[in-house]
Amino acid sequence: MNTQLKLNKATMNDYPLITELLIESAKWLKSKGSKQWNGILEGKDNHDTKSAIERGDVFYFTMENSPVGMCILWNKQSSWDQELWGVDKSDHFFYLHRLAINRHYSGQGIAMKILTEVEKYSKKENKKEIRLDCIADNQVLNKLYQDAGFNFYKTIYQHNAGEQIADFNLYKLDC
Repeated sequence: MNTQLKLNKATMNDYPLITELLIESAKWLKSKGSKQWNGILEGKDNHDTKSAIERGDVFYFTMENSPVGMCILWNKQSSWDQELWGVDKSDHFFYLHRLAINRHYSGQGIAMKILTEVEKYSKKENKKEIRLDCIADNQVLNKLYQDAGFNFYKTIYQHNAGEQIADFNLYKLDC
Protein backbone atom coordinates (compact mmCIF):
# COMPACT_ATOMS: atom_id res chain seq x y z
CA MET A 1 0.00 0.00 0.00
CA ASN A 2 1.33 3.43 -0.96
CA THR A 3 1.10 5.53 2.16
CA GLN A 4 2.15 8.76 0.44
CA LEU A 5 -0.05 11.58 1.67
CA LYS A 6 -1.26 14.02 -0.96
CA LEU A 7 -2.34 17.59 -0.19
CA ASN A 8 -5.34 18.77 -2.24
CA LYS A 9 -6.77 22.28 -2.31
CA ALA A 10 -10.53 21.94 -1.88
CA THR A 11 -12.95 23.28 -4.48
CA MET A 12 -16.68 23.72 -4.14
CA ASN A 13 -17.06 20.24 -5.65
CA ASP A 14 -15.30 18.95 -2.50
CA TYR A 15 -17.66 20.75 -0.11
CA PRO A 16 -19.72 17.58 0.65
CA LEU A 17 -16.52 15.68 1.50
CA ILE A 18 -15.24 18.50 3.74
CA THR A 19 -18.62 18.72 5.49
CA GLU A 20 -18.67 14.96 6.02
CA LEU A 21 -15.19 15.00 7.60
CA LEU A 22 -16.18 17.88 9.90
CA ILE A 23 -19.44 16.25 10.99
CA GLU A 24 -17.72 12.92 11.57
CA SER A 25 -15.10 14.61 13.77
CA ALA A 26 -17.72 16.63 15.65
CA LYS A 27 -19.69 13.45 16.40
CA TRP A 28 -16.53 11.74 17.61
CA LEU A 29 -15.64 14.70 19.86
CA LYS A 30 -19.16 14.69 21.30
CA SER A 31 -18.90 10.93 21.97
CA LYS A 32 -15.80 11.72 24.03
CA GLY A 33 -17.75 14.22 26.14
CA SER A 34 -16.35 17.32 24.42
CA LYS A 35 -18.48 20.33 23.50
CA GLN A 36 -15.88 21.37 20.96
CA TRP A 37 -17.31 21.65 17.42
CA ASN A 38 -20.87 20.96 18.67
CA GLY A 39 -22.05 23.87 16.53
CA ILE A 40 -21.28 21.83 13.43
CA LEU A 41 -23.84 19.24 14.56
CA GLU A 42 -26.41 22.04 14.90
CA GLY A 43 -25.74 23.30 11.36
CA LYS A 44 -23.59 26.24 12.50
CA ASP A 45 -20.44 27.00 10.57
CA ASN A 46 -18.48 29.68 12.40
CA HIS A 47 -15.56 29.14 10.03
CA ASP A 48 -17.73 29.82 6.95
CA THR A 49 -16.27 26.81 5.19
CA LYS A 50 -17.84 27.61 1.82
CA SER A 51 -16.16 31.03 1.69
CA ALA A 52 -12.91 29.52 2.95
CA ILE A 53 -13.01 27.00 0.09
CA GLU A 54 -13.65 29.80 -2.41
CA ARG A 55 -10.61 31.67 -1.05
CA GLY A 56 -8.43 28.56 -1.31
CA ASP A 57 -8.01 28.17 2.46
CA VAL A 58 -9.35 24.60 2.80
CA PHE A 59 -7.26 21.51 2.15
CA TYR A 60 -7.97 17.82 2.26
CA PHE A 61 -5.51 14.98 2.25
CA THR A 62 -5.66 11.65 0.49
CA MET A 63 -3.78 8.37 0.46
CA GLU A 64 -4.42 6.16 -2.58
CA ASN A 65 -7.27 8.55 -3.49
CA SER A 66 -9.02 7.93 -0.14
CA PRO A 67 -9.72 11.04 1.96
CA VAL A 68 -7.89 10.77 5.28
CA GLY A 69 -8.29 14.27 6.72
CA MET A 70 -8.66 18.00 6.18
CA CYS A 71 -7.78 21.36 7.64
CA ILE A 72 -8.32 25.06 7.12
CA LEU A 73 -5.31 27.35 6.69
CA TRP A 74 -6.43 30.95 7.01
CA ASN A 75 -4.14 33.26 5.08
CA LYS A 76 -5.58 36.21 7.04
CA GLN A 77 -6.81 36.31 10.61
CA SER A 78 -10.39 35.53 11.43
CA SER A 79 -12.05 37.52 14.22
CA TRP A 80 -11.37 34.48 16.45
CA ASP A 81 -7.65 34.64 15.65
CA GLN A 82 -7.63 38.38 16.37
CA GLU A 83 -9.22 37.74 19.78
CA LEU A 84 -6.57 35.18 20.70
CA TRP A 85 -3.44 36.49 18.96
CA GLY A 86 -4.13 40.21 18.71
CA VAL A 87 -4.75 41.99 15.42
CA ASP A 88 -2.16 41.41 12.70
CA LYS A 89 -2.95 42.73 9.22
CA SER A 90 0.05 41.03 7.58
CA ASP A 91 -0.05 37.84 5.55
CA HIS A 92 3.07 36.42 7.20
CA PHE A 93 1.24 33.62 8.98
CA PHE A 94 -1.12 30.74 8.37
CA TYR A 95 -3.75 30.13 11.06
CA LEU A 96 -4.48 26.42 11.27
CA HIS A 97 -8.06 25.43 12.09
CA ARG A 98 -10.34 22.41 11.90
CA LEU A 99 -7.73 19.67 11.66
CA ALA A 100 -10.02 16.68 11.18
CA ILE A 101 -9.04 13.06 10.62
CA ASN A 102 -11.22 10.51 8.87
CA ARG A 103 -12.06 8.21 11.80
CA HIS A 104 -11.30 5.13 9.66
CA TYR A 105 -7.66 6.28 9.70
CA SER A 106 -7.38 7.33 13.34
CA GLY A 107 -4.43 5.97 15.28
CA GLN A 108 -2.30 5.66 12.14
CA GLY A 109 -0.23 8.85 12.48
CA ILE A 110 -2.26 10.72 9.84
CA ALA A 111 -2.48 13.92 11.89
CA MET A 112 1.32 14.09 12.15
CA LYS A 113 1.65 13.48 8.40
CA ILE A 114 -0.88 16.24 7.70
CA LEU A 115 1.02 18.66 9.94
CA THR A 116 4.23 17.82 8.08
CA GLU A 117 2.53 18.55 4.74
CA VAL A 118 1.08 21.79 6.13
CA GLU A 119 4.57 22.86 7.20
CA LYS A 120 6.01 22.06 3.73
CA TYR A 121 3.18 23.99 2.06
CA SER A 122 3.65 26.95 4.43
CA LYS A 123 7.36 27.13 3.60
CA LYS A 124 6.54 26.99 -0.11
CA GLU A 125 4.11 29.89 0.41
CA ASN A 126 6.87 31.85 2.24
CA LYS A 127 5.01 32.07 5.55
CA LYS A 128 7.00 33.01 8.65
CA GLU A 129 5.03 30.69 10.91
CA ILE A 130 1.93 28.59 11.41
CA ARG A 131 -0.26 29.55 14.36
CA LEU A 132 -2.98 27.53 16.03
CA ASP A 133 -5.03 27.24 19.17
CA CYS A 134 -6.41 24.24 20.97
CA ILE A 135 -8.31 23.46 24.14
CA ALA A 136 -5.75 23.57 26.93
CA ASP A 137 -7.00 20.47 28.75
CA ASN A 138 -6.92 18.24 25.65
CA GLN A 139 -3.65 16.51 26.50
CA VAL A 140 -3.57 14.32 23.39
CA LEU A 141 -3.99 17.28 21.02
CA ASN A 142 -1.46 19.43 22.89
CA LYS A 143 1.07 16.57 22.74
CA LEU A 144 0.43 16.11 19.01
CA TYR A 145 1.25 19.74 18.28
CA GLN A 146 4.33 19.69 20.52
CA ASP A 147 5.55 16.45 18.91
CA ALA A 148 5.07 18.09 15.49
CA GLY A 149 7.48 20.86 16.53
CA PHE A 150 4.98 23.56 17.48
CA ASN A 151 6.15 25.74 20.35
CA PHE A 152 3.82 26.71 23.17
CA TYR A 153 3.24 30.46 23.10
CA LYS A 154 0.73 31.15 25.88
CA THR A 155 -2.61 30.20 27.41
CA ILE A 156 -5.73 32.32 27.02
CA TYR A 157 -7.86 31.65 30.10
CA GLN A 158 -11.65 31.38 30.24
CA HIS A 159 -12.27 32.40 26.64
CA ASN A 160 -15.81 32.19 25.28
CA ALA A 161 -15.75 29.88 22.27
CA GLY A 162 -19.51 30.04 21.78
CA GLU A 163 -19.95 26.32 22.46
CA GLN A 164 -18.14 26.59 25.78
CA ILE A 165 -15.93 28.77 27.92
CA ALA A 166 -12.49 27.19 28.08
CA ASP A 167 -8.78 27.78 28.33
CA PHE A 168 -6.94 27.74 25.00
CA ASN A 169 -3.26 27.08 24.39
CA LEU A 170 -1.64 28.97 21.53
CA TYR A 171 1.13 27.32 19.52
CA LYS A 172 3.33 28.47 16.68
CA LEU A 173 5.77 26.80 14.33
CA ASP A 174 8.51 28.75 12.56
CA CYS A 175 8.65 28.03 8.85
